[in-house]
Amino acid sequence: MMEAAQGWLALPLALLLAAVLTPMLRSWLLRCDLVDLPGERRSHDAPTPRGGGLAIVAAILLAAFLAPVAVWWPAVAVVGVLAVLGWFDDRSELPPSLRLAVQAVAAVLGLAWVGPVETVSIFGDAFHLPWLWTPLAGIAVVWLINLHNFMDGADGLAAMQGVWSGLAYALIMWTSGLEALASFALAMAGGFAGFLFWNRPRARIFMGDVGSLVLGGGVAMLALAGAVSGAASVWLSLILTSVFVVDATATLARRVVRGEQWYTAHRQHAYQRLIVAGWSHAQVLGLYVAANLLLVMPAAWAAIVYPDLGAVIAIGLIVLLAGGWWIIQSATRTENQWHE
Repeated sequence: MMEAAQGWLALPLALLLAAVLTPMLRSWLLRCDLVDLPGERRSHDAPTPRGGGLAIVAAILLAAFLAPVAVWWPAVAVVGVLAVLGWFDDRSELPPSLRLAVQAVAAVLGLAWVGPVETVSIFGDAFHLPWLWTPLAGIAVVWLINLHNFMDGADGLAAMQGVWSGLAYALIMWTSGLEALASFALAMAGGFAGFLFWNRPRARIFMGDVGSLVLGGGVAMLALAGAVSGAASVWLSLILTSVFVVDATATLARRVVRGEQWYTAHRQHAYQRLIVAGWSHAQVLGLYVAANLLLVMPAAWAAIVYPDLGAVIAIGLIVLLAGGWWIIQSATRTENQWHE
């Protein structure tokens, strides 16, 4: 019991480490001239250092090792692989094919270490189809990694989601007796919270790909572990990440239908549309926080209390958020049509 309680130290430890390391890293990045310059496809208007995710990674890994509970090695390994990929991509943009290949390797490693997804419950009926669910889980892991990368384009937005996801999964894993997973989730929440202090509007540093890929990988590993252990159903994980999943997936689908290169920089996500239309980064951040608190949190609670209705609740929430995405796209069409 004492060890379980001490595991919560991962949160303040990672928070403190990230908050202290980030400004030090910022000074070094500026000396190295590793900065994001303003541009037509970007949402900031001043040169800002990128690569701040290194501080997040260091905070998460140090907290994971120093917190007095078992280290969850699969997540540590996957996070390490993605951190290296993201750092090299921040320094010199890598080909999309190479990025995707490394992400696929990370997904395979995650599945190999955590285990296959054998059963998924749909409308209360359990379907034991490991030959289907496991490869779909691998695809989902790669997509979660990428979509969190796509959604890192407004001050504080991705860092906020890291705090939200970490806290939500920590509570779920701890109540299920999975202390190592909960400790990792707490370290993740703390790392992104400490970074958020410097990344909140107006951001003084960006996390870059090294941070956003680690965020996506961390969330994916927690979702995968939840599905394999039964602590968090596929539907509950979809609910927890729905705000980012809907914006990224709907935007990608629209770009593909239009015949556009989905992997190139653009400003067509809902949050980007709002910024171009005149919303401040703080207002956009507030909107996504409100969506998590007022829509996602009640839906997640309902899915936990009524697990047989998880699919219905998740689909209903996705439809609701997709409707909000469409309203934003339609309302900002005139303002943004010259910026696409």
